[in-house]
Amino acid sequence: MASKTGLRCGVIGYGGAFNMGRAHLSSMEKAGMEAVAVCDLEPERRKAAEQDFPGIATYARPGGMLRHSDLDLVAIITPHNTHAKLALQVLDAKVGAVCEKPMAVTSREVKAMLAAARRNRVMLSTFHNRRWDGDFLLLRELIQEERIIGRVFRLEAGFGGYGRQPAWWRADRTISGGAIYDWGAHFTDWILGLVRDEIDWVSGYQVKCTEWEDYTNEDHSEYTLKFNGGCLAHLVISNLAMSSRPKWRILGDRGSIEAAADGAYLVKALVNGRQMETRLTPPASNWDAYYENVKRHLQGRAALAVTPESAARVIGVLEAANLSARRKGGMPVRPAFK
Repeated sequence: MASKTGLRCGVIGYGGAFNMGRAHLSSMEKAGMEAVAVCDLEPERRKAAEQDFPGIATYARPGGMLRHSDLDLVAIITPHNTHAKLALQVLDAKVGAVCEKPMAVTSREVKAMLAAARRNRVMLSTFHNRRWDGDFLLLRELIQEERIIGRVFRLEAGFGGYGRQPAWWRADRTISGGAIYDWGAHFTDWILGLVRDEIDWVSGYQVKCTEWEDYTNEDHSEYTLKFNGGCLAHLVISNLAMSSRPKWRILGDRGSIEAAADGAYLVKALVNGRQMETRLTPPASNWDAYYENVKRHLQGRAALAVTPESAARVIGVLEAANLSARRKGGMPVRPAFK
């Protein structure tokens, strides 16, 4: 697909897991940008990229791609603990950067990334495409209309199952940051999108199954997040949960919202003094909206939806949850980004 915008894009990392490199480039093309370059250490993955995108240039090292491809935007799709180093390389080449979630592993890394983006006057974002999930959009609409369930004072979110984690880098805590940095990054971004107050503190708790010693990730992670407006949010991500729980349960002072097993949402509220309930089906998700917004932003036609500052808050919460979980009694931690 020829570029309609003059924006040239590439990716660092074309690994086979989830075909994420292909997904990013395809979404960029749908937005009208041009996919021109791929960087991956493995020759077979570079060959796969050439088959998926005939004519695309491939490189074994990021430096070569940044020097020769005349890029406007690079998506970084690599293990979590490499995001910051690669983003700094891209930003210092005065090229816009999109990091797969999570943005990075530590707040220290994030602060360096924010400074590099400002210094070089280029875009920095994180691929929180799940902000365009239908159920999140529905929840945000219901909560913003305070007449429906009133002032929200508690959110409960997450999911679980039972079973050991696969033996790959995502189960290595030193690389992944811990299990909560995976789906927990999505849920934390959603929670911060539903409650717009500043963060007061985070308290974390984790459990490692003693029988599953072939990887270092914890098997159960949870945190409680206190906002300075009084709302509490509780997130659970578990591989030790044999019993199920709803993906979302939200309590307001005039009603509640709870996810049903079939994907619908049960809304209970006071109407003329009576308790009423209804079931609502979320709209369709539109993940391609992420790169459509990025394109418009690079053209100067729209504000960036996923700002680096908003992505930084996610890392602040996840880091604080990990730090708290290591303290006796899960003592609360103030995150680096409020």
